[in-house]
Amino acid sequence: MEELTPFHTALAKNRDRYNARFRLARHRAKHLDANAFLAYLKESVGPAVDAAAAAGGDPVAVTDSLFDLVLDTNGRPPAGLGPLLAHLGRFVADAPHRVPTAMANALHHLDDTAGWASTMVAVAPLAPTTETLLDAGAVAAWRHGLAALRTSALAVARRVPPEILTAILDTSDVDSLAADPWFTPGAASGLKVVGRFGRFRGFGGTFRKPPMVFTSGGQWHATDGNDVWRVYADRFGTGFRRTGQVPMDEPGNGLTLDRTGTIRLGRATMDVPELAGATSWATSGNTLAATTPWTHAITFVAWTS
Repeated sequence: MEELTPFHTALAKNRDRYNARFRLARHRAKHLDANAFLAYLKESVGPAVDAAAAAGGDPVAVTDSLFDLVLDTNGRPPAGLGPLLAHLGRFVADAPHRVPTAMANALHHLDDTAGWASTMVAVAPLAPTTETLLDAGAVAAWRHGLAALRTSALAVARRVPPEILTAILDTSDVDSLAADPWFTPGAASGLKVVGRFGRFRGFGGTFRKPPMVFTSGGQWHATDGNDVWRVYADRFGTGFRRTGQVPMDEPGNGLTLDRTGTIRLGRATMDVPELAGATSWATSGNTLAATTPWTHAITFVAWTS
């Protein structure tokens, strides 16, 4: 006879209550499938509850939280959530609602879910507290592509232990990361093409037409003539957030681009033939961004040191 686990015991003890919750949720979301729901509980929720119980958590409290989380997502929680929570047993035991909700939220917003989850599993043994784990998760979300989190992640990074920061970012030098959005430990200094971001909306991208790039308040923006986006870009990724019309900054000093595609910074030069005849370019800090009539991408060139 199969031994009852803490999860099985929690289900049996509160079966009527859980069935009532499911019936209410089914009334609101007709597509909820009882068999699929039960399969998810067995394959994903059960191991997470048992891991938390092994770390001293209350199996009923954890089962309640995860049961509601699955229902709140209409039976479709983010892929990989269950296996991740099974690796975070002591943190789920400590905060049975907060930790699963935070993990689900991150997995929902990230494209690189597998990379982020692997990072979280790797740093979990290094985290002394739940607060540290959640801080590490915010920094790791930035590291795995959520460029819009850069400012807040840098602030959080200053209270994350150095060994965890290094595991996530390959460095614990927050000052250098803050000073240079393209900072890469050990890389040689110089002018470099550091990214090409943006695609045609018809292929799943952002822009209807090749965009124009500019800065407003020192922040990157782009427009395709119809809409305006705040552009987030750094070493770890990019993001676009629709905004209203904003005033353009006056041209600044530093990096320049001529009609032939040559970029200059003082005596340093770099030829980027694809930027010959650029339709727009702007600078912010150590970075120049430019667009051309032939692509929906914005090319970023930076002086990194």
